[in-house]
Amino acid sequence: MEYDGVMRYALVLLTILCAAALPVCRGEQMPVIAVQPLGPVDRGTVELVMRGVREYYRLEAVLLPPIPLPPHAYYAHRNRYRAEKLLAHLDSLHGAAYRAVLGITASDISTTKGDIPDWGIFGLAILGGRACVVSTFRLRRGAGEAKINERLVKVANHELGHAFGLPHCPTPRCLMNDAKGTIATVDYSTGRLCDRCREKLLRSVAGGVR
Repeated sequence: MEYDGVMRYALVLLTILCAAALPVCRGEQMPVIAVQPLGPVDRGTVELVMRGVREYYRLEAVLLPPIPLPPHAYYAHRNRYRAEKLLAHLDSLHGAAYRAVLGITASDISTTKGDIPDWGIFGLAILGGRACVVSTFRLRRGAGEAKINERLVKVANHELGHAFGLPHCPTPRCLMNDAKGTIATVDYSTGRLCDRCREKLLRSVAGGVR
C-alpha cells in the first residue's frame, strides 16, 4: 500500500477508535456544566467552584449571571429554601441547554429525609438529573476560609457526581460517600472518586476525571 493510502487508512482507524472511546451520543458536543449563583454569593466563592469543577471533571464550565432565589422555594417556618424546589427551578430555566446546572447559594437549604420533613443539607441532586444545588451555609461551621473552600468543592463535585449518574458509595473516603448531615464525613473524604465510581463515570461522561 502506498504511503498516502497507509496514512488515510490510519486516520480512518484512529477516528473510529476515538469515536468508540467517547461516551457521548453521536452529534453531541462536549458536555458543559453551568454554574448558577442563586441570590447574593461571593464572586470568589463562585470562581473557586468553577475551578474545582473544571480541574476535577475536566469538562467545560460556564458562569451564568446571578439570579434571585425563587420565592416559591422559601420555607418561612425555618428561614431556609427547599432544595428540591430549587432543583426544579434550575431545571426549568436551563435543563435543556447544559449537561448539568450547579446552583450555588449562601442561604440554608433543606429537603425531606425519611421521617424528617425538613432536614438541613449541604447540597442536593437527582440521580441522573440535570440540576444540582449546594449551599455554603452549613459548610462554614467550625472552619477557616481554606477548610470552607475545600468543603465546598467536595460537595459541589459530589452533587455533580449524582447528576452524572453516580449513587452514594460505601467505599471509605470516596467522594460519593453519603455525608448523612455530618460535616466530618465531608472533611474525611479524599475529594476523589474510588476506582469503581471513577470507572462508572468514565462510561457516562466525556472528558475525564483526575
